[in-house]
Amino acid sequence: MSFLIIVTETGIMSDGNFNRALLPKNELSAGLRAGKTQMRVKAEAAFDVVLETFLQGETDERKAEMKKRFMDMLRA
Repeated sequence: MSFLIIVTETGIMSDGNFNRALLPKNELSAGLRAGKTQMRVKAEAAFDVVLETFLQGETDERKAEMKKRFMDMLRA
């Protein structure tokens, strides 16, 4: 078994295969979170359009239930 050791300004740490928590934070992870949030907002807006366009006969309570389930699936 082999390990890659990374030397940084703060000390020595293992590679990401050993323990990702030890790796330094970078801007990529923040960008990925921001992108996911933007896509979630767009998906929510698109779902609202679908609800209003195709499910006009449904009650507001039923639409709210559908939207809640959809948003829960996005967060999973």
